[in-house]
Amino acid sequence: MADRPSTCESQSSTGSTEEKASVSKSERTMSHSENTGPPLDYSFKNLLTLEGIENEKPRKGVKNYRKSKAGRYLSTALRLNNNQLVKIDGISNAVNQILEYPERLTWLDLSFNKLADIPQDLTALPNLKIIYLHGNHLADLPSILKTLKMLLELYSLTLHGNPVEERKGYRSKVLAYLPHLKSLDFNNVTSADRKKIAMIKKK
Repeated sequence: MADRPSTCESQSSTGSTEEKASVSKSERTMSHSENTGPPLDYSFKNLLTLEGIENEKPRKGVKNYRKSKAGRYLSTALRLNNNQLVKIDGISNAVNQILEYPERLTWLDLSFNKLADIPQDLTALPNLKIIYLHGNHLADLPSILKTLKMLLELYSLTLHGNPVEERKGYRSKVLAYLPHLKSLDFNNVTSADRKKIAMIKKK
């Protein structure tokens, strides 16, 4: 991060403090934006497990990946879609191995695998905002929602193409349990959805 510019000594104490706060926030935003590379893409790698993923090379994209001095990737998005993953136990450890700032991970694509459950270990990545889980083998909706409810930043989720989608009232149940969602299965949460959930809760 660039050195924080000094403020003029002749400024008032209040003005100086406000400018420093403004500059500091601006620098953090700029530094984060400049240092973050494209989504880290491990899709279509025929992965059976996340163990040893640090030894796998991600797929090349249009933009080059960026790495820290420690050799870990600088990214806030991770693609693990279209593999053969049956379990993702230890996912937080795997993310720690490949990302320099695992706490900054906000987008995770696990679609089109063979997942039958979502481990609580996922909650060790508390800043996840977008999770794609469509096209898996997820059948236990209560268990899945119990884990996802702990991700307080989550606002976009996909679960379609799983057995859970066949449950009666599936969409309403998910939205009632995860009221902070703004999008489910690539469809925005509407006022009609909210009204339907409110009616269900009154019963």
